[in-house]
Amino acid sequence: MPYEYIFSKKAVIIGCLISTTCLLYFLFVNSLQQLNGSIYSPVRVEHFHRKQDEFLIDDPRGSSKVKLDVSHAFITSIYYYPTSKSLGSNAVAFNMAIDQRSNQMRNHTFNVIGTNSSISLFSIATSQAEGVGNCRYTTLMGRINTVENLEKLEIESNGVTVEVPFKMARYSAPKPVIICISPQFVAEQWQIFMMHVNAANRFGGHLHVYLTSIIESYFDLMKVYEREGYLTLDYWLRMKLTSTESPYFDPNSNIEWRNQAGAETDCLLQYKEAAEYIAFFDMDDILFPKNYPTYLEEFNAILAANPGTNYMFYGRREHEFVKAPTLSEFSFVDLVASLRSSRVVKRGKVVVRPEAYNSTWIHYSKHVTFMTRANVSSPTLVHVQLPVEKNGKRKNKSRDMWKISFGKLIETIREDDIKAIEDDIYRIKNLSSTMTLASNLPSSDFYLPIVFKCYYDAFYGPAFDHKPGGFGCPNADFCQLPQRDDYKCIHSDAKYYSGPHMKPVTYHFTTDSSWSKDIGCYQ
Repeated sequence: MPYEYIFSKKAVIIGCLISTTCLLYFLFVNSLQQLNGSIYSPVRVEHFHRKQDEFLIDDPRGSSKVKLDVSHAFITSIYYYPTSKSLGSNAVAFNMAIDQRSNQMRNHTFNVIGTNSSISLFSIATSQAEGVGNCRYTTLMGRINTVENLEKLEIESNGVTVEVPFKMARYSAPKPVIICISPQFVAEQWQIFMMHVNAANRFGGHLHVYLTSIIESYFDLMKVYEREGYLTLDYWLRMKLTSTESPYFDPNSNIEWRNQAGAETDCLLQYKEAAEYIAFFDMDDILFPKNYPTYLEEFNAILAANPGTNYMFYGRREHEFVKAPTLSEFSFVDLVASLRSSRVVKRGKVVVRPEAYNSTWIHYSKHVTFMTRANVSSPTLVHVQLPVEKNGKRKNKSRDMWKISFGKLIETIREDDIKAIEDDIYRIKNLSSTMTLASNLPSSDFYLPIVFKCYYDAFYGPAFDHKPGGFGCPNADFCQLPQRDDYKCIHSDAKYYSGPHMKPVTYHFTTDSSWSKDIGCYQ
């Protein structure tokens, strides 16, 4: 986590007596302090290395309302669609996190130049910002239609241009139902993953998993499943602004939940033309079809019974289950037998028919916030957030903050499905690649109670349990995560770039994403 080194005004004043240069520097820093109402930090530590950054404004809790001259934007992804059922021909969709407090981003437009081997076309992109209003950064999706056979894409403002990378959207999907899993960081609960990935495969779903950081042996287990065709792993990157000529706020600590909305947008844009249905779930949200053998059949039946509806909303019922400490002891039969349900169904997740969404993306939390009913024929998600140990005790006491009572399993899981999933797990466990990594999987939780308490202190306690402190932007980027000698993490990384100084928006982006063993276990 970043550490802030703050130069006191007294020290700076003494330095100013030494040189005129220091005096100018002090005046610049002091002016920013007056603007922000908080301390301006000229030096910080990013992950494992120090990085000089004179323009970063220290606002770890996201409370500043300062308007800057420039809104900085971190481009998460850009997709090109030669053809699209809803976006039209030669469409381009932009997905970015952008400062919405410095400049108004409602109905924001920006200039785009698309070029192929023969012509360039100037277009004005329209956009829609969706997200939490009390976060400085929001997710913004923009779109244009441009030249065919697109080779080069630029954003232009006041005569200044920046070339930005783009990817081809998918036109085929591994399965008709794609389950987009929200970004995982310091991921360690491989048991929940095993439960989800094998169940999804049984019912015709394919997981698309975004990773920021994950215990190395758990990552190796995911790679086994990826090779077997059960899932696709994708990078979820820290947002870094490598070079700026104007002040900015850290996007990671000033956006809703690590830009989770950006990941959902990316997944929708990737599979929009390829999948029949896209679900936006967390790893611990597991769906068992109620009336049909597959997700596809169930979703088709639900929408057929609800004409004009293009989404399904699923509530989340809390469950507990006994967690196997080792892979050799992991059994789906035993896991289901240990499942216990709570009576309360909380706000949940959504499944969409992507072809129904044309000019803009749909962020599922909008449905969660404003939807007043769920499809009555839909089952609830089995939410297995906090398992118990095999001896019946909880090493992780963090769940005691929420008083939840559990009883007999309410959801129905068919016996033939349980047997089929158990057989599939047995096959995976006996692959040579799985047996090689099995003994290295963590047997108990380390990061979960730390992260859970951070989230509780930052948002859930004040929001739902009337704890003191209030809450603003839902974010726990300030959470301090200790490093371990026994378990190392794989972390997403990339080459980071900053475009030239542009007004009203300066753009930052990445290329060449990769997995790194050198960064550590961080958000």
